[in-house]
This record gives sequence, C-alpha cells and structure tokens, in this order.
Amino acid sequence: MTTARNDRAETILRTALALFHERGFAGVGVDLIGERAGVSGPAIYRYFSGKDEILMTLLDEAIDGVLMSVGGSYPDPHEELEHLIRGHARRAIEDRELMSVWTKERNSIPKKYRARLNSRIARYIDRWVNCLSECYPGNSDEVYVAAVHATHGLIDSTSFWPSKSLKVSGLEDMLCGMAWSSLRWLGDTSNVFPARDVLA
Repeated sequence: MTTARNDRAETILRTALALFHERGFAGVGVDLIGERAGVSGPAIYRYFSGKDEILMTLLDEAIDGVLMSVGGSYPDPHEELEHLIRGHARRAIEDRELMSVWTKERNSIPKKYRARLNSRIARYIDRWVNCLSECYPGNSDEVYVAAVHATHGLIDSTSFWPSKSLKVSGLEDMLCGMAWSSLRWLGDTSNVFPARDVLA
C-alpha cells in the first residue's frame, strides 16, 4: 500500500506540475488535477492537504534539484563559481517545467510555508554571494546579491523560451559562457557600461 500511495502521489505531482506550467497556479483547481491524474478531487486529500501543499512540494523539489546539482566544495573560488553556474544552468535546461513553476509561482505559496522556503533560497543565494566576493572583492553585498539575481534570471528564463530556441547546439555552454562573462563585470575596476561606439 505504501508503494501504491507513493506512486499515486507522484502521479498527482507530475500532473499538477504540467498544469501549473501550462495554466499557472491560480488557473488550476484540485478537481482538474484529479481529473487529469485519474483520481477524484477529494481523493487527492489522502496525499496532500490541498493545492498549496502540492505547490510547496514541487518548489521544494526544484530547490532540492538545484542544490544537488551544485553540491560539493572547491578551494578555488573561480572553480566553485564555474560549478555553480554549470549546475544551475543544467538544472534549468533539464527540468524546464519544474523551473518555470519555481520562477513563476514561488510567491504564490501561503505565509505558513513561505518562511521555510525563503530561508532555503537565502542560503543558496548566500553561497553565491560568498563565492562572488572571493572572486571579485571590493563590491558591496547589495551588488553581489543583485548580480546573483541577474544571473539566475538569465539562466531561469529558459523556462519560457520557445522550443526552437532550446534546440540550439551547445545551449548549456552558451548559457554558462554568458553568465560567466556577465559576472566578470564585478571585477572590472571601472564598472562602467561601454559607450555605444564600443559596442558597435
């Protein structure tokens, strides 16, 4: 019975994930999840307290996946930064639906879940900030945090790309290269955006 329950719960989660990705959290009800998963809406409550817990479970899964992808420690901060970028990019590409729900819906969860999720996110961002401060010292914490969000925004945007763009050869390397090049700006002593004639 435990195996059957776990299988059914997994079916509910995968179904909800596809629906949240397709319609957004607000546009999906428990009855629809149950219909698509092949169970009655009320039956879902045997496994989850409601739609909020389903979303929270998926968001936990998303951050678990990212943390697993960037696990390990590196004595060289530049090597660690490369590992952070590569792991995050790989997860965004391989778990596109899950990362889209993570990007769009993490502010949709109720307050009772929010503190724990925000704490996990903060610890992940702190790891990036600490790494960036070692790679490119001399900037404020606010700048490092902004750089992390900008980098994650670049990588996570793949969740919303048209399928044709996702078929670009070497997509992961392209994302990693763009993220790495952007973060090198933190080490530029001028920190000035180049003039238009330089960009031309």
